[in-house]
Amino acid sequence: MSIEIREAKIEEVDIVFRTMQESFMEYSGKLNPPSGALSETTQNVINTFKEGGGAVLAWNGIMAVGSARYRFIEHYIYIGRVSVIREYRGRGICKSILNFIENKALSMGIKESKVAVRLSIPENIDMYKRLKYEVIEHEFYPDRADSWYVMSKKLY
Repeated sequence: MSIEIREAKIEEVDIVFRTMQESFMEYSGKLNPPSGALSETTQNVINTFKEGGGAVLAWNGIMAVGSARYRFIEHYIYIGRVSVIREYRGRGICKSILNFIENKALSMGIKESKVAVRLSIPENIDMYKRLKYEVIEHEFYPDRADSWYVMSKKLY
């Protein structure tokens, strides 16, 4: 299996959106509060592009199997909605998506990336730690039913 990671075009927002929705569907009804990814629309993806950010897609041939969005904020790049379709997990696709975006940031002189990860999904926290992200903040939802870490990685 050869996975190609590439920049998504604005004409591909439906693919970015569909890949994210399929990847986050497993959390439907399981998180409190619910994942915001499941209430988004394609307009949210379009807005990312309009605000100067973008998205990447991971392709297995003609099938999109992963995606992520990014935004430039002050001195760092924020990577969000990192998504890999369930059947394709455990194959290094997430790492490849992150590397692609991190290299884009480096090429623009940005030396830090950040992600937000819910504490109720500890396997994702562990994965980001393996990828050299460190916890820098602990944030809480208003009702304190769940919380998330802001994690950062220095880019070289």
